[in-house]
Amino acid sequence: MSVEGRKLGGRYEVISRVGGGGMAVVYKARDVLLNRYVAIKVLNESLSNDSEFVRRFSREAQAAASLSHPNIVGVFDVGQENHTHYIVMEYIEGPTLKEYIQQYSPLTPEEIISIASQICDALAYSHENQIIHRDVKPHNILLGYNGRAKVTDFGIARATSSSTITQAGSVMGSVHYFSPEQARGGVIGEKSDIYSLGVVLYEMVTGELPFDGDSAISIAMKHLQEPAVDPAKLNPNVPRSIHNIILRALEKNPDDRYESARAMKQEIDAVFHTGAPADEPRWRTGGDNAATKPMATIGSRPGEESGDPRGETQRSQVGQQTLANLERLRRVPADKDKTVLERTVVWLENVQANMPWWQKALFGLFTFIVIVSLALFAFDTLMGWLGKDSAKMPDVLQKTQVEAQEVLDEEGLKVNFQEVPSNKKKGIVVRQSEKAGSPVKEGSTVDLFVSSGSDQVKMVNVLGSNPKEAKEKLREMGFTDVEAVKEGYDSKYDNGQIHDQKPKPDQKVKVNTPIKLYVNGKEGTVKVPNLVGEYESSIGSTSDYRIEIIYWPHGGVQTGKAFATDPAPGKRVERGGTIKVWIASSQKGRNAEPPPHN
Repeated sequence: MSVEGRKLGGRYEVISRVGGGGMAVVYKARDVLLNRYVAIKVLNESLSNDSEFVRRFSREAQAAASLSHPNIVGVFDVGQENHTHYIVMEYIEGPTLKEYIQQYSPLTPEEIISIASQICDALAYSHENQIIHRDVKPHNILLGYNGRAKVTDFGIARATSSSTITQAGSVMGSVHYFSPEQARGGVIGEKSDIYSLGVVLYEMVTGELPFDGDSAISIAMKHLQEPAVDPAKLNPNVPRSIHNIILRALEKNPDDRYESARAMKQEIDAVFHTGAPADEPRWRTGGDNAATKPMATIGSRPGEESGDPRGETQRSQVGQQTLANLERLRRVPADKDKTVLERTVVWLENVQANMPWWQKALFGLFTFIVIVSLALFAFDTLMGWLGKDSAKMPDVLQKTQVEAQEVLDEEGLKVNFQEVPSNKKKGIVVRQSEKAGSPVKEGSTVDLFVSSGSDQVKMVNVLGSNPKEAKEKLREMGFTDVEAVKEGYDSKYDNGQIHDQKPKPDQKVKVNTPIKLYVNGKEGTVKVPNLVGEYESSIGSTSDYRIEIIYWPHGGVQTGKAFATDPAPGKRVERGGTIKVWIASSQKGRNAEPPPHN
């Protein structure tokens, strides 16, 4: 349920939704006590009764509230109202880094270095306070309209002093950005955040992700096994030193990455102080004279020219062009919410930036002429299309191939005949690509499917295909009863691919035979094995299910052997779900529950 219009905690007036994910929704609100805007992160109501999600949500609040840094979104308050759990945070006016990359990628070296240095500063601070972010991605980095980058959403952060091993059966984080150790469910540490930051830098430099695929599993395997394409091949305009930083951060072995985020920041800052390229960057540094002031060179101390002893100004402020970019993003919605006209306006503004007045006048006149010409062309094309001769598709089903050809010739239509298995006489039309009576352009080609004279065909192999492609292939062969179900799992195939089919490949079947396709899915179900009579030592969890052992006295069964399961053998359980197994024992286990009557 939305909380828009409500006042939470008697203090925060919720104004509008600004974003959200699978766990929580973020709203813009006004703090009536301090008269300021804040962001409120509200746990989804469907999860508020789930103790694990509530615990994770509370952990986020505690972790984030302990951090106070200019490059980390501040947490002001935590509250609960009935079943509504929420966190009150600093409200940042500006796009996410993901939105900025989509609009202006590839970024200039100065932008990359300035943003990366700020993110490193934030991560170094959080790591020094024993907090690992675990979900570093451009969606979780906000760029304020003043140019400062801030890291947010410590939703799956966890103090390094607690267990950092990913729980069995689940890997938290975003698959395009998480580290190899997260993919394999290993120990998560500071170097996992460094790897994720390397992916973010790669995307800033190239506008692309280093690893992509059709499924989460295939992407995770690439993180584990494949080296990233050298970003220099995709964007040679960025200095080699930046590419080297990215490749070191993306090392598969954590020991080969930077020792710490602080060490990575020092190397990034060293690149910063070697000087700027000859072309004018969007992301500039310095004080009031940022647009023209040259950068410091190697050997000068951070902040030496600006009078800032910590070098904060150089790495956190932006030049006039980037501020103009951010201002345009403020006035126009994100790409996914823009109309074609709005995107065109942004493009025109980018082209006209920094033009003298007479060039802008000429450009405006040229644009006007182009728009009028395109409008006239579109109108002429539309009228021409509407005026073209059209025909109606005749009904040629059950006609012979010769008869169908004659009918279509009279309508001025071309035909493409294809043979398919059918119990009809050979050469009889059994299916047509266009429905009878539907409008078709005169002179266009339609497909007619004629009987091959046999109602049997060899079953085609569709294993490894996606369901849509498989169904189309089977229907082209004449099969009309095709069903795809998400059931079972085979590690040989990716998630969403067909791992089994009935009838089997190469089997002779009639065209009216029902076809069942089994789609691979880790979220599917598995059959419960018969564990009754097995010794406890031979029973263990697998990648398909978890085993929960319950000790219970049973006089008729040897001690140490299983005598019941829930669900019962042969039943199905959700993949990754739990199977309870009762083991005969001399006494009940702690918090044991009675066995079912299997």
